[in-house]
Amino acid sequence: MIKEVLFAYHNETIKFDNHRFKSWEHCYKFFKENHHDLDNPKVVEHACLHLAFYLASWGMLRNSFLLQRDYLIHKEFIENVVKKEKYRFFFDGTVLNFNNQQDQELLNQLISDTRAVYQPLMHEAKEEESTHLEITDTLTSKILLGVYGVVPAYDRFFREAARLHGVSGQFNQRSFNQLQTFYDQHQEEFSSFIDETSTDDLTYTPMKTIDMYFWKVAEILSVKKDILMIERLINFSSEFRVKDSVRPLNIKNSSSSSNRTEDIRAVITEILLAEKATGEKTGDICARDIHLAMNLKNSYPSVCGAMSSLRLFSYEVIYAPPSGKSSTVTYRYDLT
Repeated sequence: MIKEVLFAYHNETIKFDNHRFKSWEHCYKFFKENHHDLDNPKVVEHACLHLAFYLASWGMLRNSFLLQRDYLIHKEFIENVVKKEKYRFFFDGTVLNFNNQQDQELLNQLISDTRAVYQPLMHEAKEEESTHLEITDTLTSKILLGVYGVVPAYDRFFREAARLHGVSGQFNQRSFNQLQTFYDQHQEEFSSFIDETSTDDLTYTPMKTIDMYFWKVAEILSVKKDILMIERLINFSSEFRVKDSVRPLNIKNSSSSSNRTEDIRAVITEILLAEKATGEKTGDICARDIHLAMNLKNSYPSVCGAMSSLRLFSYEVIYAPPSGKSSTVTYRYDLT
């Protein structure tokens, strides 16, 4: 399943010579090949141009302070962050392990340094607006993906697909650890894809393939054309949810309950409240997960009825077959 989705993304990238997805490739390859020459002002200017165009291709100029500045706004980031020796080894193919304490600290330093550079630049560009504006997680993650390939881009599509797989959509250590778990669970497929698509001048990083996979899943779900593929993805994400995803404690088999639907609603509410407590803005529930967690038998109509009649949170339907009551029914609840 993983490789099938990855190749769907990859094949779209190579469908024609100037696909916008290639902007990431151009940016990443330039930094990887030229990071030793960043003392040269011409190389720095060229690096700024690559980063600026990649971000533009990936939608980061819409409603952004970057739209008010030229490409050289990235010069300070390159000179004060990218040139730091402690981050140089990323360009040599070193892969972060998010479960390693030292790697965690290094990534958090990189994120902090990146925000510290762009924060005053944003306030300078938007001086008439609130002084409490923050550099978005989406911009920060896309910059780091384009330059280092060390994190996926935490945009709307990525977050939606990540949550579907039991991965936090927040740009934080919990999410990074869950991504590491997901990658490790499916390392054979990810590694095989990387090997099969590697060329002399480009090899996808693990987190780039994570980004590709989740982005493509969200696109498939949003287009809603390939119903069979959607059902397969729903089943796959449910079966292989990251093991440390939030789950309620002490779930009881409700087979003897006089009000099974009410019991199911209580379990779903407990799951969503636990997600809300971690800071999540939305929570995805698949009927199959609840059915398995509560050890139910042939009770999908009850599960789906409980999902649609939850009192505490509003929802949108991510997927439901014509019957509306099957294992693949998936809702996204608004936790705000």
